[in-house]
Amino acid sequence: MKVIVDKGIKQFAELIPLLYGLDEINIRYLDSFEITRDSLDDTEVLLIRSTTKINSDLLHNSAIKFIGSATAGFDHIDTKYLDQNDISWCYSPGCNSSSVVHYVMSSIGYLIESNFFNTNDSVGIIGYGKVGSKLSSALNEVGIKNISYDPFLDLENLCCIEDIKKCKLISLHIPLTRNNAFPTIKMIDDIFLEKLEANILINTSRGEVVDESSLLRKNSLIYISDVWRNEPTPSKDIIDYSLISTPHIAGHSHDGKINGTINLLHEIFDYLGHDKDIKIANLKVIKRFFSLEHISNYPKKISDYVKTFDIYKESNHFKSVCEKEKDNISEITFIKARSQHIYRRDITPQ
Repeated sequence: MKVIVDKGIKQFAELIPLLYGLDEINIRYLDSFEITRDSLDDTEVLLIRSTTKINSDLLHNSAIKFIGSATAGFDHIDTKYLDQNDISWCYSPGCNSSSVVHYVMSSIGYLIESNFFNTNDSVGIIGYGKVGSKLSSALNEVGIKNISYDPFLDLENLCCIEDIKKCKLISLHIPLTRNNAFPTIKMIDDIFLEKLEANILINTSRGEVVDESSLLRKNSLIYISDVWRNEPTPSKDIIDYSLISTPHIAGHSHDGKINGTINLLHEIFDYLGHDKDIKIANLKVIKRFFSLEHISNYPKKISDYVKTFDIYKESNHFKSVCEKEKDNISEITFIKARSQHIYRRDITPQ
């Protein structure tokens, strides 16, 4: 069986030779830009990151039967096309949830140090999934009031969207959706902003959930964003406008990437039909190989998040790299900045 794997999937190539039950697999490692229709040939399995767009242009008349993505989201995958063509697929939900929480908490810590936010202010969380719920726990641990909204969940602790708008700061943790009961594309638009009491917005979801032109017109909202419309060629105006700008690296901790790799391996074991004994043996190998150690339990002080991840330094680097660009940031500049992000480990609960 032939498999193509994106070279950027962390430590996949180093781990594969140590695992059992993979003797029949012929793996080819490619850079993201090398994954094209011509490169697939008679490949059966394709393992990717978010930089590869999975659609009919890439897969038409190919032999692909399984797509795996080492990412927490899947808006780069045309799932309808895959389902219609009996191509199995998976992604890695929650793999970098702690990484994103670290990013948001570091941002809030920076806002406190810069006198834009006070520990007596409240945070409104839109989206109470893996990231939103962890963020709420982290804020509770440091004593910052917070409320959450999620129209798809029926939980007593959730509130309405109008209450969220009254908070000092709003943090977005939602997928990009278009055709459902609560579409999120351009959710933050002129109408949303019109009656907004919050003056700080953090976006680590997807650039398209915010109407960036509405933000620029309002011109009074503090915006911190890791995601942008038209990535990897975002508008320079919105990057310059944002207090903190980063090149889609909120989830790019060491642990977040490793979690994506581990999830893909689990999915491959299932796809190959490995029996229970082989799975157990492989899980032991994976555990020994990574020996992941991180800071357990959420810190009691928000300054600990800032110490372990300097969000302002990350932003300064990105803005300096983009300084000479005009109108839109070039793809080369964006990808270069993204590859130079600060190395960090997760802060997670036990």
